[in-house]
Amino acid sequence: MKIGIFTDTYNPVVSGVVTSINMLELEMKKRGHEVYVFAPSKSIKPKENQELFMVKSMPLIVARQYKNRVAAFYSRDIAKKIKELNLDIVHTQSEFGLGHFGKIISRKFDIPFIHTYHTMWEDYVHYILPIKSTRKIYSKRLVRRFSKTFLRKAECVIVPSKKTEKYLKYRCKVKNKPIYVIPTGIDIVPFNKSNFTNEDKIKLKESLGISKDDKVILFLGRVAEEKSIDVIMNNMPAVFKQLPNTKFLIVGTGPSIDDLKEQAKKLGIKDKVIFSGKIPWNDVPKYYNIGDVFVNASLTETQGLTFIEAMAAETPIVAKYAPNLSEFISNNKNGIFVRKDSDFAKAIINVLTNEKLSNKLATNGLETAKQYSVEEFADKLEMLYSEIIKNYKLRKTFTTKQEKQKEKKNLYKTITEKLLKLTRLKK
Repeated sequence: MKIGIFTDTYNPVVSGVVTSINMLELEMKKRGHEVYVFAPSKSIKPKENQELFMVKSMPLIVARQYKNRVAAFYSRDIAKKIKELNLDIVHTQSEFGLGHFGKIISRKFDIPFIHTYHTMWEDYVHYILPIKSTRKIYSKRLVRRFSKTFLRKAECVIVPSKKTEKYLKYRCKVKNKPIYVIPTGIDIVPFNKSNFTNEDKIKLKESLGISKDDKVILFLGRVAEEKSIDVIMNNMPAVFKQLPNTKFLIVGTGPSIDDLKEQAKKLGIKDKVIFSGKIPWNDVPKYYNIGDVFVNASLTETQGLTFIEAMAAETPIVAKYAPNLSEFISNNKNGIFVRKDSDFAKAIINVLTNEKLSNKLATNGLETAKQYSVEEFADKLEMLYSEIIKNYKLRKTFTTKQEKQKEKKNLYKTITEKLLKLTRLKK
């Protein structure tokens, strides 16, 4: 198959969306498929055997710290190249410039178009429209309407979790459109504890100003308002009081760093809170492996890849309860859920002082991470691509609307059954 991936977010940006795209691109190439990525200019230059086409773009002012860019929704030169490529399927990964370019290419060259809905944008309105909460209601409605309109012509929609599926169905009112839940897989091998010696861990700790005997409470991800790191911070004085040889390590970058530093100062714990700043992707597994507990209070995750990564590193998890997280986290089995913000301190202390509990969470977490393999992710996408392409060509032979609608229903049933089978085979 010749697969065209259209994305407004790509390397060197670090995010769950980019991780998902990288995994998809790599796995499909391993299977002998041709993958062409269409991304904004200033993306990382193509690696060997990588087909990357960059569309003119400009920095996205409201997300400058993430190196996000806004791409033009059309390029005549690249459209000509796409015509020569003879793509079998267009897979858009965002709803903006490159997403619309993918839709245009789909219509122009009569190629089936599918979409992965990664982000519930109404949770991020505060970046784009810094307005009063009463007016944000209308902004969120506009975002939902925008999402619904974008998806109207897609053959199907892929989402990473049931939470996102429900959001599209019941909040955005996306009706009569197949929505398939396919969680992004990860390569768990780089996170394996056996990859790192005690000396490796001690050296990393020392470089961060952490004693080799200190316990590490770890947050890793985008340092932004929607991650609710301030909730964790408010619990730290109680943790440090009971466990003085403990540090809170915040790994990542984002717009909330200065606010969190000021918060730590006001709480009188600035010497125990460490900000690593941005780190290379290849170093991420090592940071998980120096963590004694991974913490996250965010309620805006669509899948929560960082939780799976922590599990792969056998780092116990303490998280704020959210329905989508309960799809893979079982309280007191492979993670700890807290219902109230003030309960974080108690839960963190429990994990750090109860070795039996910590070991159980780590062991069960690793087993959970194994279920989210990149192989299963690729198996499902490969099957879906194949079925969509075959059905799209078949419908071209029909003359009546009724025949086409019937075939679409058959397609939905076929894909649903095959996705279930692939999931059962792996688990």
